[in-house]
Amino acid sequence: MNNLKARPVDGLIRQNIVLMSGLLIGPVIAGAKNFESAAAISIVFSLITFFSVALCRLVPRKLVYTVRIIIYALVASALYIPAVLLCRLLMGEEVVVSVGIYLPVLVINHVILSKTETRFFHLPYFEMLLDALGYIAGFAAVCLLTGIIRDIFVNSAIGTLSIETRLYIPALETTFGGFITVGVLAGICRALYNHSNNKRVKIYKPETPENGEGNE
Repeated sequence: MNNLKARPVDGLIRQNIVLMSGLLIGPVIAGAKNFESAAAISIVFSLITFFSVALCRLVPRKLVYTVRIIIYALVASALYIPAVLLCRLLMGEEVVVSVGIYLPVLVINHVILSKTETRFFHLPYFEMLLDALGYIAGFAAVCLLTGIIRDIFVNSAIGTLSIETRLYIPALETTFGGFITVGVLAGICRALYNHSNNKRVKIYKPETPENGEGNE
């Protein structure tokens, strides 16, 4: 009997595919150089991933695993075009072009090609969608936060909103700067998670008698 339950918080924090798993990090460190580029990446990723998971659930499980993965990739590829067109409508063509190759990379992401088989498809359909939204939100949150931080310290702005700051770090605009930014965020996330987890363990850990006291 399968006891797996939908826990959106897993994808958001505990199994965040960027900060905790280190997967799909390329588009974030190299593509999310400011708020607008981060928003474009987040929009395309969210649309492709959500609808791919929803549609690929209909693929017969009797098919060979390799064939299923190929189908998942083809479905995601077909969804890429409308996702980019919608993103271009919302963010503008210049922003989409500036992100470049990091949008097509989103088609073959870990959530679609791996989590579908190991997690999502073991859940009831609507629970699966809720669980998938947690992973999507986790990626989008990290991508947007990275873009905002770099935008503030490089452009003194968040999108079109000017931000007064005396600290200017142009190196953050580089891929290396993105790697450092994500690394710091990952360290903070892991520290907070470990602290929370340790507190939870202390609360539920039974007290043991010292020096054999209480033993009959």
